[in-house]
Amino acid sequence: MMLRRFMSSVPKRVQLWAWVAVGCALLIGLVAGYEAADKGSVLRTMSAFGSAGLSFGMLAAIWLLCLGFVYADARRRAMRPVLWVLVAALFPHLLGFLLYFVLRQPLALPCGHCGHTVPLQQRFCSECGAAQAEPVAANGPLGGDSAIPPLSAG
Repeated sequence: MMLRRFMSSVPKRVQLWAWVAVGCALLIGLVAGYEAADKGSVLRTMSAFGSAGLSFGMLAAIWLLCLGFVYADARRRAMRPVLWVLVAALFPHLLGFLLYFVLRQPLALPCGHCGHTVPLQQRFCSECGAAQAEPVAANGPLGGDSAIPPLSAG
């Protein structure tokens, strides 16, 4: 269920390129195995090189799909998607992905007038200038109506 939800948020072009990466890596592995094989052990060598190519292709596809998810999610949250994809791709040891998930903003809502995505903090649409609806504050210590009175300065 979660895999289907993840794949539905990744752009279709990225999914296509992930399949292409897997296929190319498998093909390169098979060709390299055929070239490196002796006359008697062609099948065994091709299968070893092919499985290594398939493993590398799967890792590359997973990497591409994760970058596609960061792009789509950052776009949905009205953040800079290309910048966040570069951060996620270029920071070593998956630190870029960790930074993205720690620093990402809440989901943006579409403008009721023009449909442009507007972050929750903005009161007016930057595209058409229409006023946005006030977000509903939750009751509780962090929300609007709290049972705890404010501290007095004195």
